[in-house]
Amino acid sequence: MIEMVDSAAQAELARSRRLKLERRVIVVATLIGFLATWEIAGRLTNPIFFAPVSDVLREFWNALVDPRGQLLHGLVETLGILVPGFAIASLLGVALGVLMGRSNFAYQALDPYVTILYNIPRIALIPILLLWMGVGDLLKTTIVVLAAIFPVSVNTMVGVRDVSAQFTEPARSMQASERQLLWKVILPAAFPFITAGIKLALGRALTTVIVAEFFVSVSGLGGVLHAASSSYQMARMFAPVIILSAMGILMDAALTYLERTVLRRYRS
Repeated sequence: MIEMVDSAAQAELARSRRLKLERRVIVVATLIGFLATWEIAGRLTNPIFFAPVSDVLREFWNALVDPRGQLLHGLVETLGILVPGFAIASLLGVALGVLMGRSNFAYQALDPYVTILYNIPRIALIPILLLWMGVGDLLKTTIVVLAAIFPVSVNTMVGVRDVSAQFTEPARSMQASERQLLWKVILPAAFPFITAGIKLALGRALTTVIVAEFFVSVSGLGGVLHAASSSYQMARMFAPVIILSAMGILMDAALTYLERTVLRRYRS
């Protein structure tokens, strides 16, 4: 009997390793095909409109080692807006989502306004906020917060309201307080919804901060992108795009790792 269990476990482990290897092979193969297609298309296209990947990587490296440090300085400026704005949006979004998920009165009162603000394009608010706040970091941070807060709040609300009674009633029967119920039952159960909302908000925040830098005050990575586009330097335009893509991938991976860690601890 023990030998059968061991053989089944070994077969499952071998299957898991095979699936991971297949996934890596597929990812590498598709990446190579994508880069090869990009290179060929870039060689066949007017350099004003498109650039091969080799030129893009060369310009990216030159921008990284540039003594003036325009790209790295732009990255620091963008992070100085993105990080606090995204952190504020995540915290307020979770709090708002929990409130709407746990209180039917709050849901009925706030849901119409959340829906309206969720669907308003952030670019449409820039002229209004510009008149109110002027050109500065406060304006750009506010735009990032408005872009990111509502995906977090909506997903958190759905996750909290989706927690079934089979999770909450046993805790209530043991005289758990509302605070204990929230922190030990509801939030862990709704955590996949919360991280999904944060991931959606991340994409909107990255997009919005570049738009704000591009149109409001030419600074940060948006300013680098604006300067390259103004001089028709197509290869250089991809440098901030590469950094933004890397930032998105790293932050998404960190959120996925956090989600798995929390769920593993919750289920154990």
